[in-house]
Amino acid sequence: MTSIDTPTLDAAAELAATAAGTVDGVHALGSLLGRASDAVRERVGLASTVPGVKIDTDRADSVTATISLVVDYPHKLHDVSSAVRSAVKTALEPLGRGTIDVDVVVTGVFGPFDRDVIDEAEEKADFVAARARDAADSAKARAAETVDDLKTRSQDAAARASAAVDGAVATSKDIAASAAETVDAAVARTKDVAAGAAAAVDETVKAARERMAVADAQADVDAADRVTAGLEPASVPAGGPAGDRGGAPTDRGGAPTADRADVSDVVAEALEDAAIDIAIAADEVRGDDKTSATDSVQSAVEDERLRP
Repeated sequence: MTSIDTPTLDAAAELAATAAGTVDGVHALGSLLGRASDAVRERVGLASTVPGVKIDTDRADSVTATISLVVDYPHKLHDVSSAVRSAVKTALEPLGRGTIDVDVVVTGVFGPFDRDVIDEAEEKADFVAARARDAADSAKARAAETVDDLKTRSQDAAARASAAVDGAVATSKDIAASAAETVDAAVARTKDVAAGAAAAVDETVKAARERMAVADAQADVDAADRVTAGLEPASVPAGGPAGDRGGAPTDRGGAPTADRADVSDVVAEALEDAAIDIAIAADEVRGDDKTSATDSVQSAVEDERLRP
Protein backbone atom coordinates (compact mmCIF):
# COMPACT_ATOMS: atom_id res chain seq x y z
CA MET A 1 0.00 0.00 0.00
CA THR A 2 1.09 3.56 -0.62
CA SER A 3 2.22 5.43 2.45
CA ILE A 4 3.23 8.72 0.74
CA ASP A 5 0.41 11.16 -0.19
CA THR A 6 0.21 13.14 -3.47
CA PRO A 7 1.82 16.42 -2.28
CA THR A 8 4.79 14.41 -0.96
CA LEU A 9 5.13 12.54 -4.28
CA ASP A 10 5.27 15.86 -6.14
CA ALA A 11 7.90 17.17 -3.73
CA ALA A 12 9.97 13.99 -4.19
CA ALA A 13 9.77 14.31 -7.98
CA GLU A 14 10.99 17.92 -7.79
CA LEU A 15 13.95 16.84 -5.59
CA ALA A 16 14.85 14.02 -7.98
CA ALA A 17 14.67 16.26 -11.04
CA THR A 18 16.86 18.92 -9.43
CA ALA A 19 19.49 16.37 -8.40
CA ALA A 20 19.60 14.69 -11.84
CA GLY A 21 19.86 18.03 -13.63
CA THR A 22 23.04 18.94 -11.77
CA VAL A 23 24.97 15.90 -13.07
CA ASP A 24 27.53 16.71 -15.74
CA GLY A 25 26.60 15.19 -19.12
CA VAL A 26 22.78 15.35 -18.59
CA HIS A 27 21.37 17.40 -21.47
CA ALA A 28 17.73 17.24 -20.34
CA LEU A 29 15.26 15.05 -18.50
CA GLY A 30 12.66 13.00 -20.33
CA SER A 31 12.57 11.66 -23.89
CA LEU A 32 12.80 13.79 -27.03
CA LEU A 33 9.11 13.36 -27.80
CA GLY A 34 8.06 13.64 -24.17
CA ARG A 35 10.09 16.79 -23.65
CA ALA A 36 8.47 18.41 -26.70
CA SER A 37 5.01 17.46 -25.47
CA ASP A 38 5.72 18.73 -21.98
CA ALA A 39 7.06 22.01 -23.38
CA VAL A 40 3.85 22.61 -25.33
CA ARG A 41 1.70 21.69 -22.34
CA GLU A 42 3.67 24.07 -20.18
CA ARG A 43 3.23 26.88 -22.70
CA VAL A 44 -0.55 26.56 -22.59
CA GLY A 45 -0.66 26.08 -18.82
CA LEU A 46 -1.47 22.36 -18.75
CA ALA A 47 1.83 20.87 -17.39
CA SER A 48 1.31 19.45 -13.88
CA THR A 49 4.07 16.85 -13.48
CA VAL A 50 7.87 16.93 -13.48
CA PRO A 51 9.17 15.87 -16.92
CA GLY A 52 11.33 12.74 -16.95
CA VAL A 53 10.67 11.79 -13.29
CA LYS A 54 8.30 9.15 -11.95
CA ILE A 55 7.95 8.22 -8.25
CA ASP A 56 6.42 4.87 -7.26
CA THR A 57 5.59 3.69 -3.71
CA ASP A 58 4.34 0.11 -4.09
CA ARG A 59 5.44 -0.73 -0.56
CA ALA A 60 5.34 1.26 2.62
CA ASP A 61 9.08 0.85 3.22
CA SER A 62 10.25 1.40 -0.40
CA VAL A 63 10.37 4.29 -2.90
CA THR A 64 11.31 3.77 -6.54
CA ALA A 65 12.35 6.77 -8.68
CA THR A 66 12.57 6.33 -12.47
CA ILE A 67 14.63 9.02 -14.22
CA SER A 68 14.51 9.43 -18.02
CA LEU A 69 17.18 11.65 -19.57
CA VAL A 70 19.10 12.69 -22.68
CA VAL A 71 22.92 12.54 -22.50
CA ASP A 72 25.21 15.11 -24.10
CA TYR A 73 27.79 13.75 -26.59
CA PRO A 74 30.56 12.59 -25.95
CA HIS A 75 29.83 11.71 -22.31
CA LYS A 76 29.69 8.00 -21.56
CA LEU A 77 26.18 6.74 -20.91
CA HIS A 78 27.27 4.40 -18.08
CA ASP A 79 29.14 7.13 -16.21
CA VAL A 80 26.29 9.63 -16.52
CA SER A 81 23.70 7.04 -15.42
CA SER A 82 25.72 6.06 -12.32
CA ALA A 83 26.20 9.71 -11.33
CA VAL A 84 22.46 10.44 -11.72
CA ARG A 85 21.51 7.35 -9.70
CA SER A 86 23.77 8.39 -6.83
CA ALA A 87 22.60 12.06 -6.86
CA VAL A 88 18.87 11.20 -6.85
CA LYS A 89 19.26 8.61 -4.07
CA THR A 90 21.09 11.15 -1.93
CA ALA A 91 18.36 13.78 -2.57
CA LEU A 92 15.49 11.42 -1.57
CA GLU A 93 17.03 9.89 1.60
CA PRO A 94 15.94 12.80 3.88
CA LEU A 95 12.30 11.82 3.25
CA GLY A 96 12.80 8.79 5.53
CA ARG A 97 10.77 6.37 3.42
CA GLY A 98 12.97 3.30 3.84
CA THR A 99 14.70 1.72 0.83
CA ILE A 100 15.22 4.06 -2.17
CA ASP A 101 15.70 2.53 -5.62
CA VAL A 102 16.68 4.73 -8.59
CA ASP A 103 16.32 3.53 -12.19
CA VAL A 104 17.92 5.61 -14.97
CA VAL A 105 16.64 5.36 -18.58
CA VAL A 106 18.68 7.07 -21.33
CA THR A 107 16.20 8.18 -24.02
CA GLY A 108 18.69 9.78 -26.39
CA VAL A 109 22.01 11.47 -27.10
CA PHE A 110 22.26 15.15 -28.00
CA GLY A 111 25.10 15.82 -30.47
CA PRO A 112 26.76 19.07 -31.57
CA PHE A 113 24.72 19.24 -34.78
CA ASP A 114 21.35 18.36 -33.25
CA ARG A 115 18.60 20.94 -32.74
CA ASP A 116 16.99 21.09 -29.34
CA VAL A 117 13.42 19.81 -29.57
CA ILE A 118 12.48 21.99 -26.63
CA ASP A 119 13.44 25.12 -28.52
CA GLU A 120 11.58 23.96 -31.61
CA ALA A 121 8.46 23.05 -29.64
CA GLU A 122 8.53 26.36 -27.79
CA GLU A 123 8.95 28.28 -31.03
CA LYS A 124 5.99 26.47 -32.58
CA ALA A 125 3.91 26.98 -29.47
CA ASP A 126 4.79 30.67 -29.44
CA PHE A 127 3.90 30.97 -33.13
CA VAL A 128 0.51 29.28 -32.62
CA ALA A 129 -0.19 31.43 -29.57
CA ALA A 130 0.73 34.59 -31.49
CA ARG A 131 -1.61 33.65 -34.33
CA ALA A 132 -4.37 32.90 -31.86
CA ARG A 133 -3.86 36.32 -30.23
CA ASP A 134 -3.88 38.04 -33.63
CA ALA A 135 -7.08 36.24 -34.61
CA ALA A 136 -8.72 37.23 -31.33
CA ASP A 137 -7.61 40.86 -31.69
CA SER A 138 -8.88 40.92 -35.29
CA ALA A 139 -12.23 39.46 -34.23
CA LYS A 140 -12.53 42.05 -31.47
CA ALA A 141 -11.68 44.86 -33.91
CA ARG A 142 -14.27 43.64 -36.45
CA ALA A 143 -16.89 43.34 -33.72
CA ALA A 144 -16.14 46.88 -32.53
CA GLU A 145 -16.36 48.19 -36.12
CA THR A 146 -19.68 46.39 -36.60
CA VAL A 147 -21.08 47.90 -33.41
CA ASP A 148 -19.88 51.38 -34.42
CA ASP A 149 -21.38 50.93 -37.89
CA LEU A 150 -24.71 49.87 -36.42
CA LYS A 151 -24.66 52.89 -34.09
CA THR A 152 -23.91 55.22 -37.00
CA ARG A 153 -26.68 53.72 -39.11
CA SER A 154 -29.14 54.01 -36.25
CA GLN A 155 -28.20 57.65 -35.71
CA ASP A 156 -28.52 58.38 -39.45
CA ALA A 157 -31.94 56.69 -39.57
CA ALA A 158 -33.09 58.70 -36.55
CA ALA A 159 -31.82 61.93 -38.13
CA ARG A 160 -33.60 61.16 -41.43
CA ALA A 161 -36.83 60.36 -39.59
CA SER A 162 -36.58 63.60 -37.60
CA ALA A 163 -35.92 65.59 -40.78
CA ALA A 164 -38.92 63.96 -42.49
CA VAL A 165 -41.15 64.87 -39.54
CA ASP A 166 -39.85 68.44 -39.53
CA GLY A 167 -40.43 68.68 -43.28
CA ALA A 168 -44.00 67.41 -42.95
CA VAL A 169 -44.72 69.90 -40.16
CA ALA A 170 -43.23 72.76 -42.19
CA THR A 171 -45.26 71.75 -45.25
CA SER A 172 -48.44 71.63 -43.17
CA LYS A 173 -47.70 75.09 -41.80
CA ASP A 174 -47.07 76.42 -45.32
CA ILE A 175 -50.34 74.93 -46.57
CA ALA A 176 -52.23 76.40 -43.61
CA ALA A 177 -50.62 79.81 -44.14
CA SER A 178 -51.44 79.70 -47.87
CA ALA A 179 -55.04 78.76 -47.12
CA ALA A 180 -55.31 81.60 -44.61
CA GLU A 181 -53.90 84.04 -47.16
CA THR A 182 -56.42 82.81 -49.74
CA VAL A 183 -59.30 83.27 -47.32
CA ASP A 184 -58.06 86.74 -46.34
CA ALA A 185 -57.72 87.71 -50.00
CA ALA A 186 -61.24 86.45 -50.77
CA VAL A 187 -62.68 88.33 -47.79
CA ALA A 188 -60.85 91.48 -48.81
CA ARG A 189 -62.13 91.11 -52.37
CA THR A 190 -65.66 90.65 -51.08
CA LYS A 191 -65.32 93.79 -48.99
CA ASP A 192 -63.97 95.68 -52.01
CA VAL A 193 -66.85 94.48 -54.21
CA ALA A 194 -69.40 95.38 -51.54
CA ALA A 195 -67.80 98.80 -51.06
CA GLY A 196 -67.76 99.37 -54.82
CA ALA A 197 -71.40 98.34 -55.08
CA ALA A 198 -72.36 100.67 -52.22
CA ALA A 199 -70.46 103.55 -53.84
CA ALA A 200 -72.18 102.86 -57.17
CA VAL A 201 -75.56 102.93 -55.44
CA ASP A 202 -74.67 106.18 -53.71
CA GLU A 203 -73.63 107.75 -56.99
CA THR A 204 -76.80 106.52 -58.72
CA VAL A 205 -79.01 107.86 -55.93
CA LYS A 206 -77.15 111.17 -55.95
CA ALA A 207 -77.58 111.47 -59.72
CA ALA A 208 -81.25 110.53 -59.44
CA ARG A 209 -81.79 113.17 -56.77
CA GLU A 210 -80.13 115.79 -58.93
CA ARG A 211 -82.32 114.82 -61.87
CA MET A 212 -85.41 114.97 -59.66
CA ALA A 213 -84.40 118.41 -58.38
CA VAL A 214 -83.92 119.68 -61.93
CA ALA A 215 -87.27 118.18 -62.96
CA ASP A 216 -89.02 119.81 -59.98
CA ALA A 217 -87.50 123.19 -60.75
CA GLN A 218 -88.48 122.93 -64.37
CA ALA A 219 -92.04 121.94 -63.39
CA ASP A 220 -92.28 124.99 -61.11
CA VAL A 221 -91.12 127.25 -63.94
CA ASP A 222 -93.60 125.71 -66.38
CA ALA A 223 -96.45 126.06 -63.83
CA ALA A 224 -95.58 129.70 -63.24
CA ASP A 225 -95.50 130.38 -66.97
CA ARG A 226 -98.89 128.82 -67.41
CA VAL A 227 -100.39 130.84 -64.56
CA THR A 228 -98.89 134.03 -65.97
CA ALA A 229 -100.28 133.26 -69.39
CA GLY A 230 -103.74 132.57 -67.88
CA LEU A 231 -103.70 128.99 -69.06
CA GLU A 232 -104.30 127.57 -65.53
CA PRO A 233 -105.83 128.92 -62.36
CA ALA A 234 -103.49 129.96 -59.60
CA SER A 235 -104.87 127.30 -57.24
CA VAL A 236 -103.44 123.82 -57.38
CA PRO A 237 -104.95 120.39 -56.67
CA ALA A 238 -104.92 118.89 -53.18
CA GLY A 239 -101.79 117.06 -54.07
CA GLY A 240 -99.88 120.37 -53.68
CA PRO A 241 -98.23 122.69 -56.20
CA ALA A 242 -96.17 121.28 -58.92
CA GLY A 243 -92.99 122.56 -57.32
CA ASP A 244 -93.79 121.21 -53.83
CA ARG A 245 -91.06 118.84 -52.67
CA GLY A 246 -93.62 116.79 -50.77
CA GLY A 247 -95.41 115.55 -53.91
CA ALA A 248 -94.17 113.94 -57.05
CA PRO A 249 -94.12 116.14 -60.20
CA THR A 250 -97.12 115.36 -62.49
CA ASP A 251 -98.19 116.23 -65.97
CA ARG A 252 -101.50 117.88 -66.82
CA GLY A 253 -103.37 114.63 -66.36
CA GLY A 254 -101.95 114.17 -62.76
CA ALA A 255 -99.53 111.28 -63.68
CA PRO A 256 -95.83 111.28 -62.49
CA THR A 257 -93.42 112.87 -64.93
CA ALA A 258 -91.23 110.61 -67.11
CA ASP A 259 -88.03 111.86 -65.48
CA ARG A 260 -89.00 110.56 -62.07
CA ALA A 261 -90.01 107.21 -63.52
CA ASP A 262 -86.63 106.93 -65.22
CA VAL A 263 -84.80 107.80 -62.00
CA SER A 264 -86.67 105.10 -60.07
CA ASP A 265 -85.73 102.49 -62.68
CA VAL A 266 -82.05 103.50 -62.56
CA VAL A 267 -81.92 103.26 -58.76
CA ALA A 268 -83.67 99.87 -58.79
CA GLU A 269 -81.27 98.47 -61.40
CA ALA A 270 -78.23 99.76 -59.50
CA LEU A 271 -79.43 98.12 -56.31
CA GLU A 272 -80.09 94.83 -58.14
CA ASP A 273 -76.60 94.86 -59.72
CA ALA A 274 -75.03 95.56 -56.33
CA ALA A 275 -76.90 92.61 -54.79
CA ILE A 276 -75.68 90.28 -57.58
CA ASP A 277 -72.03 91.47 -57.17
CA ILE A 278 -72.15 90.84 -53.42
CA ALA A 279 -73.58 87.33 -53.98
CA ILE A 280 -70.83 86.53 -56.52
CA ALA A 281 -68.14 87.70 -54.10
CA ALA A 282 -69.61 85.54 -51.35
CA ASP A 283 -69.61 82.52 -53.69
CA GLU A 284 -65.92 83.09 -54.52
CA VAL A 285 -65.06 83.02 -50.81
CA ARG A 286 -66.81 79.65 -50.56
CA GLY A 287 -64.79 78.37 -53.55
CA ASP A 288 -67.74 77.29 -55.75
CA ASP A 289 -67.97 78.09 -59.44
CA LYS A 290 -71.73 78.47 -59.27
CA THR A 291 -73.61 78.34 -56.00
CA SER A 292 -77.11 78.73 -54.77
CA ALA A 293 -76.48 82.25 -53.42
CA THR A 294 -75.78 83.76 -56.86
CA ASP A 295 -78.54 81.71 -58.49
CA SER A 296 -81.08 82.82 -55.87
CA VAL A 297 -80.22 86.52 -56.19
CA GLN A 298 -80.23 86.46 -59.99
CA SER A 299 -83.56 84.59 -60.01
CA ALA A 300 -85.13 87.14 -57.66
CA VAL A 301 -83.88 90.05 -59.79
CA GLU A 302 -85.17 88.50 -63.01
CA ASP A 303 -88.58 87.83 -61.42
CA GLU A 304 -88.77 91.46 -60.24
CA ARG A 305 -87.90 92.77 -63.69
CA LEU A 306 -90.55 90.61 -65.40
CA ARG A 307 -93.37 92.10 -63.32
CA PRO A 308 -95.60 94.61 -65.40
